[in-house]
Amino acid sequence: MCWEFRIFASQIKIQGDMSKKFTINGREYESYELSNSDLIYLINSDSTSEEDKEFLKNKVIERFTYDLCPRCGEDNDDVFARFFGNFVNGKCRSMKKVAERMSCEHRYLQNEMFKVCMAYIKKLAENCEKGYYDPRNQYAAQTSKKIIDYFKEIDYPY
Repeated sequence: MCWEFRIFASQIKIQGDMSKKFTINGREYESYELSNSDLIYLINSDSTSEEDKEFLKNKVIERFTYDLCPRCGEDNDDVFARFFGNFVNGKCRSMKKVAERMSCEHRYLQNEMFKVCMAYIKKLAENCEKGYYDPRNQYAAQTSKKIIDYFKEIDYPY
C-alpha cells in the first residue's frame, strides 16, 4: 500500500465522516487510510459491491476537492502553493526525478516554471534580508539571497 495518504488521512478525517473497512492483500484498512491507487483498485474490482464502489468514488471526489479545489478566498495560485507544500511534505520521493520530469515539459512551460522558481527564490531572499527565517529554512533563505545577489550583478530581469 502506498504511504502518501497516511499523512492525508489525518487531514481528511472530518467530524462525523463515515468510514468503512476494506481488505487489500489480506490486510484491513479504514477507507481514509487507502491510497488513491487503492481506491481505484477497489472501484475497479469485481468483488467490490456497487454500494461500496459508490462510497469509494465519493472518497476520491472528497480527496480531489480537498487537494485541488479552492477554499474560501483562494485562487488557483493559492491552491497550487498549498498542494505543492503538501506534496513536498511527505509525497515527494525524489526531487531529482521531479526536476527531470519538469525538464521534459514543453519548452515554453519550462520557461514559465523557471520564472516561478526564481520568484520563489527572490521572495526567500527578501525574507532573509528582513531576518524572516529560522534554523528550519536558514539554508534556503541564505542560499536564495546569494543567488539573487549574484543575479543582480548580471542584470537578471525577474
